[in-house]
Amino acid sequence: MGVTRLKRKERKNKTVSRLRTQALKLVTAVPVIKATDLEELRKATEAQA
Repeated sequence: MGVTRLKRKERKNKTVSRLRTQALKLVTAVPVIKATDLEELRKATEAQA
């Protein structure tokens, strides 16, 4: 008995896997923390309050 490949199912599985990986990368991505001056931030928040 010959082996046939289910091309449509294979393509769907690869797409689902790729989308899941992409979603995980987006969720776990950490933004770059910029060097900030804490004193400046405190002054700014005090001025607003």
